[in-house]
Amino acid sequence: MPRVNGEVVCPRCGTKMEYRVEIEFGENGAKRIRYYYRCPRCGYRENDLTIVVKRDGAGKIIIEKEEYVKVAVPVKEET
Repeated sequence: MPRVNGEVVCPRCGTKMEYRVEIEFGENGAKRIRYYYRCPRCGYRENDLTIVVKRDGAGKIIIEKEEYVKVAVPVKEET
């Protein structure tokens, strides 16, 4: 994610992005928690992390974590 002065900015329009969380309730009590950056101006979205919480057949809690690889994009610093 491009950063300017330590803040994450949208690669499309350069607006400061918001860090958001959404929770999706699935079958059998499973939950998918998504963390992502979203641009309030153009709607661009960049996934950061997804966590899936569910129970196995024996009732034990299973937590799965998905991280997304980020590619460095050079951004010109504002002066």
